[in-house]
Amino acid sequence: MEDDFLTQLVSEPTRGGASLDLLFTNREGLMGDVVVGGHLGLSNHEMIEFSVLGEVKRGVSKTTAMDFWRADFGLFRTLVDRLPWETVLKVKGVQVGCTFFKEEVLKAQEQAVPMCCKTNHRRRRPAWLNRQLLLGVRKKRRVYHFRKKGQTTQEEYRDLIRSCRMQKHS
Repeated sequence: MEDDFLTQLVSEPTRGGASLDLLFTNREGLMGDVVVGGHLGLSNHEMIEFSVLGEVKRGVSKTTAMDFWRADFGLFRTLVDRLPWETVLKVKGVQVGCTFFKEEVLKAQEQAVPMCCKTNHRRRRPAWLNRQLLLGVRKKRRVYHFRKKGQTTQEEYRDLIRSCRMQKHS
């Protein structure tokens, strides 16, 4: 295994005289305290205990994006309306006028649209799970708990399930 940059960490036999259970790592110091011994239940294999020595790194995103949900479009409109576009663009050529327009809109965008750090995709809801459906599912969950306690009827719970399914498929 040394040729494939993998290191076998179990050096003792795990069943009789044979090493049937394997533990590989691709980096030295990633795992340690490898101990072979003891049985789990009625198994004839010996247990392998080990520690993962690497620290878990939570990736903090440094990627920023514009947060249009918190944007002040009123401010954006006033910043863009401030310039007399017809007189300014009439004097300039097409290429220079286009560049000038783009720069002014980007300046206004910088002031009116705040930036935020991008989150990872795990927190995102699926595209089909809109707000209305999410609220319906939460209500269904609450009614389910009420149903288990006997505080609502089976028919009310079934009607809620049907309405959630109808929302999901529409």
